[in-house]
Amino acid sequence: MIILGHKDGSIEKASVSRFTQRTKGYNTHTIIGGEFAVGKDSDEVAFKTLLGSCVAIMFYDSQKKIKAMNHFLLPTTNSTNEDMKYGLYSVEAMLNEMYKMGCHKQNMSAKISGGADIMQLNISMANSIGHRNVEFAKDFCRSEGFKLISEHTRGEHGRLILLADHFQTFIKVTQKSETDNKILKDEKALQTEITKAPVIKEYVGGVDLFGADKVEVEPEMEIELF
Repeated sequence: MIILGHKDGSIEKASVSRFTQRTKGYNTHTIIGGEFAVGKDSDEVAFKTLLGSCVAIMFYDSQKKIKAMNHFLLPTTNSTNEDMKYGLYSVEAMLNEMYKMGCHKQNMSAKISGGADIMQLNISMANSIGHRNVEFAKDFCRSEGFKLISEHTRGEHGRLILLADHFQTFIKVTQKSETDNKILKDEKALQTEITKAPVIKEYVGGVDLFGADKVEVEPEMEIELF
C-alpha cells in the first residue's frame, strides 16, 4: 500500500497494483508539485519527480524500510492554509504518515534535492525561490533532529529524481531545452504566486538535536542517468 498526499491536503491509500510505469526496473509513481508519497521497500514502487526551483525532501527509516518523498513549491506561509505546495505543511503531513506506519525519528535519515535558479532572475540569491526552498529544507531537518546525509541542490537546470529501495537516489540533470522550457513555464507561474506570499527567511522549529556543526552532508547523491 502506497500513501499519497495530494495538493488539496487529502490523503489516499493506493494499491501497489496501480503503479505500472517502469523506471530502471522499478514500478514508479510520479510525484507532482504539492504532493508526497510514502511506501515500504517491500512494495517495490519507486518515487520520481521533476524539480526546478522546487525541492524534494526524502526520508528513510532504516529499520522499517520505509521511504518517503515530497515535492514542495514554497517554504511556508503565515496563513493557516493547509496546502501541500508549502514545505512546512507538506513535510509535517508526510512525516505523520510515516509515524503512523511505525517509523521512529532516531532510525530516520534525510536527503534533499532541487532548488535550481532555473529562471536566472536578476535578484539576490537570498530572495530566489530555489535558495529559500533549500534553506527551509536544511533548517527543518537540522531543527527537527533528522540527519541530513546528502544534498544535490541549486544550479541552473532542472533535475529528475528517482527514489528507490534502500534509499538509493538517482539524479538526472536536465540538459534538453524542451524539458527546461517545460519547467520554466511552471516557474513563471510560481514566481507570480510567490510575490503574493510573505517572505519567511528561516524555519524555527523544535530542539536542534544535532547542532549545525554536527550535520554531515555529502555534496552530491548518487548520480546516474536514466
